[in-house]
Amino acid sequence: MPVTSANLIDQLAIAGEAAAPFEEVWRAIWNQPYVAAEILELCRLNLARLHRAEAELAIRMPLAQPLPEDKIASLLRENWMTDQRFSQVERAVLNFTEWYYISPQSIPDEVAGEVIAGLGESGFVALIEALGFIDGRIRIALIYSRIQD
Repeated sequence: MPVTSANLIDQLAIAGEAAAPFEEVWRAIWNQPYVAAEILELCRLNLARLHRAEAELAIRMPLAQPLPEDKIASLLRENWMTDQRFSQVERAVLNFTEWYYISPQSIPDEVAGEVIAGLGESGFVALIEALGFIDGRIRIALIYSRIQD
């Protein structure tokens, strides 16, 4: 079974007691009240696309409500900017996610401002924390996957 952000805990269990808190943070990110889990799932899939993480793209996060597959397909074809199924907030967050992937330090103020306008200050902070954790788990899963190959 390929390693993904969803099953990474299986690999990290060798870390002993440190693995459980890491998994608790993962679950908390998906259950916090500021950014809907469905938006985080769009971010996770977008980061997986950018990382070319095929195994990650093949799964759906069980901690989020299922997204319509045609919406996911639109995201993966990079049509989210013009597809009417994506809300203004989702577009702002996905744009922010792509900037985050390129370089968190280079995110323009107007890109961040669009997210703040849609999610509020608390949502903005929660998104940044979530993106860091999601991106990190995808990167770690990719490392484990390459080790197993």
